[in-house]
Amino acid sequence: MAAQLQNYGLPIGVHRTKLADAVLKLLEDQRLAVVPLYSLFLAMRRLYAPENRQKLYLRSKIPTQDDLEKLRGNLSSTGAIEIDPDYGRSLYRVPSVGESSADEVCALANPFGYISHLSAMQRWGLTDRRPEALHLTMPPANAAQPLLTQRMAADYGTPFADLPQEEAIKLHFLRHPKSVRGRKITVHESRHMGRWLPVRESHARLATVGQTFADTVDRPQNCGGMAYIIDVWRSHAGIYREEIISTIDELASPIAKVRAGYLLDDMLGIGDDQRIQGWIRFAQRGSSRVLDPSKNFAQTYSEKWMLSINV
Repeated sequence: MAAQLQNYGLPIGVHRTKLADAVLKLLEDQRLAVVPLYSLFLAMRRLYAPENRQKLYLRSKIPTQDDLEKLRGNLSSTGAIEIDPDYGRSLYRVPSVGESSADEVCALANPFGYISHLSAMQRWGLTDRRPEALHLTMPPANAAQPLLTQRMAADYGTPFADLPQEEAIKLHFLRHPKSVRGRKITVHESRHMGRWLPVRESHARLATVGQTFADTVDRPQNCGGMAYIIDVWRSHAGIYREEIISTIDELASPIAKVRAGYLLDDMLGIGDDQRIQGWIRFAQRGSSRVLDPSKNFAQTYSEKWMLSINV
């Protein structure tokens, strides 16, 4: 039977189906403040499992795209979901879950990004600056297809291409708008996604502390500038030395390794590690080999790291 909607100010006689009620409860239990259609479809598929199907009077074994459209329409007409004010029709807000912060909403809208750079530095207590924008690292849209393919295969339990067309919904790569929940969003694209971890009691994802330090030497301009980064490394790098070394050792950027090697070895004097000394092989002469990429080459020079100390 359908449950009559109450307290939404809708006309008498508007009802929410049992399936829609069950889907809404799943969204609420998981604290999903926003959902794309893909997430709605996955929630519905869970409820089509044998242990749930009979309770909900569902006749078919697998939901179809038509079933999803009926569900979306019922949830929308009964006020359970509404078009998101920032993403438009690409995303649906779930009012009963309540408002969520920009970092939560961004994480739910696109599962392939994480908080990074100056925003991550603030989260880890490496800076007392409060960035106006939320900094996120994302893969470029044109490089995200393998990630989408892997995620869909994991969610469906089989490759997406092997599923009947009417029984599957594709996961799309959503671009973030310039502002989410009133906060400016700054996206840094990278084909080499770094290390991250889930934020406790949140859907947000955060660069690890080692990755955060790696970002400071890879793109210092997004972390307050190299002069400021030097102060941060002097204050905190010794505490996180192992995390920094292990993360930077995996980086694809040779210049980031050289900058980190100089900071740890020449500047801080804590470079007595074979991995750090191994980064010397990435040192090479050239006018572009500078500590601060935003400034011109300077005569002050590290012979060991072949790096212009232009700060």
